[in-house]
Amino acid sequence: MPSGKTHDLITLSLALPTGVAAWLISGQLGITCTVTMAMLFGGLMFGPDLDLHSVQYSRWGFFRVLWLAYRVLFSHRSRFTHGLLFGTIIRVIYFSAAIVLATAVIVLLRDIYLLGKPANVSEEVQRTSIGFWGLLSAIDRSYLIAAFIGAWWGAASHTLSDLIFSIGKQTKKIF
Repeated sequence: MPSGKTHDLITLSLALPTGVAAWLISGQLGITCTVTMAMLFGGLMFGPDLDLHSVQYSRWGFFRVLWLAYRVLFSHRSRFTHGLLFGTIIRVIYFSAAIVLATAVIVLLRDIYLLGKPANVSEEVQRTSIGFWGLLSAIDRSYLIAAFIGAWWGAASHTLSDLIFSIGKQTKKIF
């Protein structure tokens, strides 16, 4: 498989063509920037290798703790991490749930510190979930779609380069 540096180079090399394609399709600067930035995020931070100690995983710094359960739940190169469609969808769902739970824990800790007692855990998770989905629903749907497409394309470029590298390796063995 390509190294982390090679995957990064591929992602960075695709940024300009991605931006041009997004502009040609949408004709909107905001959508173009959203797709391009999400593609860079998808390739550099949100790709399939978050299931192991990788360059992508390391880039999260302190916040890589959010990906610990993901690493335990999914084996490397499974269809759930490297799948062209399911991989990104699962990471978005997982990350959304991790953010909601982390926020709920922070609020609970704040309540313990400020009030001397915790709030009701299930109520706090529910309130945080409603707030999170309320925030997402306030964003124009076309930007959410553009962000998903960009993140998907960044992660897909990783998976496709792994696939091309594997095919090249197999072809080399034959000849």
